[in-house]
Amino acid sequence: MATKKTVKAVIDDETFLLIDELTGLVKELKGDKASEKYIKDLIKVVVKVGLLMKNEQFNQDEVAISQGFRQKLHTICMTFISFYEVPFSHDSSFLAKGVKDAGDLIHKLTHRHLTEKSQKRINHVFGLFTEEMFEVLFNPDGPQKERLGRMVPLIAKLVDDEKL
Repeated sequence: MATKKTVKAVIDDETFLLIDELTGLVKELKGDKASEKYIKDLIKVVVKVGLLMKNEQFNQDEVAISQGFRQKLHTICMTFISFYEVPFSHDSSFLAKGVKDAGDLIHKLTHRHLTEKSQKRINHVFGLFTEEMFEVLFNPDGPQKERLGRMVPLIAKLVDDEKL
């Protein structure tokens, strides 16, 4: 697996910190081994999709799908931030459906380019974000309250910088 030092060399500070918080969240919810596998799969998916985009491997239809994915991701992030800022306003099923829809778009985008194993990695990456996970994350008295408080400003910064 890529070390923190290696990952930090290729991504910006906010993205690195967000991945670090996500690693801690997965570790607390699923354990060390699951956390390592999740982050490994996340990095592989992001790198592969990034390389496909950078090397202009997508046709016109796929470019439109990628734009739809970016819009969906932006909506999910803005909704996530809003749910954090307005206590007791979160809708876990709405967020989980948004993440599932985003995962479906990534599958549609990459089905022609990536192997079945990579498609399984996409399922793993997007499958983490279930209604149950969002309920745990947004529980105002729960153990993830502090972590959520660290994640939201990072997400907001990445949205403002148009990276998410």
